[in-house]
Amino acid sequence: MAVKIPSMAKVKSLRVQTSFPPETRRRLAENDPRWSVKVILRIVTTVLAFLGMVLFAAAVSKTNMNFINLAGDGDWTDGLALAPIVLSLIYNPLILGILFFARGGKPLHPGWHVGMDLIVWGLCVPAMVFAVAGGLFWNWTAPVKDTNGNIDCQFFFINQWTKACDPVAFTIGDIEIAGIVFLFLVTISHFALFVLACIDTHKWRRANGAGKTNFELQYNGNAASDFGASDRKDPIIDVEAAPAYAE
Repeated sequence: MAVKIPSMAKVKSLRVQTSFPPETRRRLAENDPRWSVKVILRIVTTVLAFLGMVLFAAAVSKTNMNFINLAGDGDWTDGLALAPIVLSLIYNPLILGILFFARGGKPLHPGWHVGMDLIVWGLCVPAMVFAVAGGLFWNWTAPVKDTNGNIDCQFFFINQWTKACDPVAFTIGDIEIAGIVFLFLVTISHFALFVLACIDTHKWRRANGAGKTNFELQYNGNAASDFGASDRKDPIIDVEAAPAYAE
């Protein structure tokens, strides 16, 4: 008895088709033609934010264990970057869950994304500036060898910040650089989502404004006909209905 095993292509196609109900996919396509781009951006941003959070948390922990901040409060320059990263890590999965499961594919009002994405990337910019300015990698120096070709770590602290004498500082610096890179990518992603939300908000306002004008013209035309001006024909503007965003 032969058993037919479906190919991987059919299995993947089946997974995509059954990932969301047909009604959800229909609403997504009708209300937002660019929904797939936004969803991919938010998923990618979530992964970037998670990796950035791990890196900055490791940098803060290692710095506080091995160094003392003379200004107090520990490694606050790296800790500051955790605020927008954690906010991004919470917001993106939350908004995807609301979109797909709570609302069944009906998007929220784009003004909500304008505000939230603006807050996230607006916090990322100063956090990135402080993370760069307070990085331990600025202290890295090249080793100075003695006449015998050895690196003396006790000679007037010349080699204090070299990799041979303080490898922990180099490890922390590498972690900080990686964290800053991921923070930069999160900033770019949220800025792109902010721009898309601004475009959607503009379209929503224009569509709703045109719809209001159409209603007023119809009302004025009906009122004029009640006063005996039935031969007068007011123009009716055919406009595309506004997307079904939540108020």
